[in-house]
Amino acid sequence: MPIFAVDELRAVVRDAFSPIGASDEEVRRLQDHLVGANLAGHDSHGVRLIPMYVELARKDHIVFGASLDVLAEGPAHVVLDGNWGLGQLMGWKAATIAAEKAKGGTLVAVTLRNCSHLGRLGEYAELIASEGVIGFLTVNGHGGAQLAAPYGGIDRRLSVNPFSYGIPGPNGPIVLDMSPTVVAGGKVAIKALRGEPAPEGWLVDSEGRPTTDPTVLGGSPPGSLVPLGGHKGFGMAFVMDVLAGALTGGGCSNPDADRWGNSTFFMAINPAAFVETAAFEAQVAGLVDYVKSSRLAPGFEQILVPGEPEARERARRSGDGIYLADQTWNQIQTVLEGVSG
Repeated sequence: MPIFAVDELRAVVRDAFSPIGASDEEVRRLQDHLVGANLAGHDSHGVRLIPMYVELARKDHIVFGASLDVLAEGPAHVVLDGNWGLGQLMGWKAATIAAEKAKGGTLVAVTLRNCSHLGRLGEYAELIASEGVIGFLTVNGHGGAQLAAPYGGIDRRLSVNPFSYGIPGPNGPIVLDMSPTVVAGGKVAIKALRGEPAPEGWLVDSEGRPTTDPTVLGGSPPGSLVPLGGHKGFGMAFVMDVLAGALTGGGCSNPDADRWGNSTFFMAINPAAFVETAAFEAQVAGLVDYVKSSRLAPGFEQILVPGEPEARERARRSGDGIYLADQTWNQIQTVLEGVSG
């Protein structure tokens, strides 16, 4: 399993996308996002996506140089069309718009449709929270990428439909980034790349039977991800599909999608519009301290609030380097050879 320094992986991203038409701005966003995901410990959303993104670009499912169009705007909302541009850039711009608009008011909702894959949602929630406002976003698969069966069903009907919250905290943003399934699809892909079994409870096969074989998710017929908490995770996924699909105009999960990307709903809330900033910050800091004061359960050395595991992993990998599975690196090398030829 090769180990890479941050600068080495950033160079890999540049070498993969510059030759196929990505602008300098688009390359920088891909570098920041993909390598940043690896640094945070989310290898599922890191550089392993390079081959998929290159293939999507060749099919014009990622359109480099696309404009971000404002279709409608009011004091508390913005409707955006990404024209199938790079998700990491369109999502960053949309999150910035939400944060800036909320800072000047109270509560803002921003929708983004016709956009390629945004990647790790926690990055955008963290961006909004770093501006002193509360952030929320959710995406669906724009009609494709259905990986989860409904509660009580066998056939895949919903995208993973992850969501993320970002809250200004005493030591930096508190970021919750999760999916309504027991695990994100990318985590299963990492297990398959490493030749490791999936933990029990992650997956069912094409007949709805529990399995630890990570390859069933890409099988024919395919298996499915398991909803988190059964009907509870399914309910969350259903609601997220409405927010990200129906409300944005991008489309809910359906069997007829001709291309895959993300439709996204953003919300930003200015705490200062509701309570004094100092009071809000004190309450959040007090909650963190109170939660951490709990007695530890057997096997635990400390209690971490959302976002802390990623921050610690980021610090560790910045010094120790980033590990890639051999199969992941081999796939990336194949892509680099293809774009440079």
